[in-house]
Amino acid sequence: MASRNGLRSLPPRRSRAALRSATGVNHRRTIFIALAGNIVIAIAKLVAGVMTGSAAMLAEAGHSFADCINEVLLGVSLGRSKMPQDKDHPFGHGRERFLWAFVAAMASFIIGGCVSIGLAIRQFGNGKVTGNATVAFIVLGVAFVADGVSFFQGIGEARDQAKERKLSVWRYLRISSDPILRAIVVEDSAALIGTVLAALGLFVSRIVGSNIPDSCASLLIGLLLALTALGLARPLAAFLIGRSLPEVLLKQIHQLMQDSPGIREVIGLQAIYTGPEEAVVVAKILPACSTVDELAKEMDVLDHLIREAVPFVADVFVDVTAWRPEDETNWSLDKKEADKN
Repeated sequence: MASRNGLRSLPPRRSRAALRSATGVNHRRTIFIALAGNIVIAIAKLVAGVMTGSAAMLAEAGHSFADCINEVLLGVSLGRSKMPQDKDHPFGHGRERFLWAFVAAMASFIIGGCVSIGLAIRQFGNGKVTGNATVAFIVLGVAFVADGVSFFQGIGEARDQAKERKLSVWRYLRISSDPILRAIVVEDSAALIGTVLAALGLFVSRIVGSNIPDSCASLLIGLLLALTALGLARPLAAFLIGRSLPEVLLKQIHQLMQDSPGIREVIGLQAIYTGPEEAVVVAKILPACSTVDELAKEMDVLDHLIREAVPFVADVFVDVTAWRPEDETNWSLDKKEADKN
């Protein structure tokens, strides 16, 4: 394709991991299941919270509504990230998955965390809780089952992907560049914990005849949501800024380049994520080939080897130079000497 300045621009290549994920993982189904469940649960919790006057139930309603907004934003990220390459985005729109997942995490922090903490503070000292708690316990039981179904749906997908990469499920979720699956599993985990906290707070409040346990449960739910949101946002910020491939993979790529007969020395090497499970490799090398044709053939072979060995690599860019690190040192020394004179 042609760019805006008339120069030819090749379409970006995809990594094997990204292509496999696009065909083997149904993120839309996972998001839809979670969204449908959370809409029903949020409405039921809100009604139960109003009927019982429970701050914890209202906090859980806010939690579920926040999850609904998160899942809508994650769905938006799926569509936006699949937009084709254009003149302003030569590597495509893969990082939009990171952006919208980051926005979703901040929405959860504000809507779920801050609102729940505010409800707890407002409720402290307001006297006894009122209303029939039976309805609230039924709603919490149904919510626990629904969140559990969504949780195991996400865990099942995570287990399949972790198995392919020979990792444990939790290590895969911790280091994965796929923001959607991690967000759904973590949010569902928080939802299950929040449901248990709300039930305990409501139960203890009915036994002691005070709203303080219920308010404490609302406060704990708010803190849980805030910490969960910040925990999800932190790695996403790193990917948005431009996170490198893990060091173990960088070392593997470096070794492949060092072993190439077309390279005398690898001067510099970087590998940056351009989207979920997709990165580009940029290197500066001293060539060992005597002709351009020979070097081109060796670089083609190296490109294939790197992309085959590291499934997250989408493309490899190599800068061939005669520059050496000691050249800069000598230049700096000569400049200092000249400045003195």
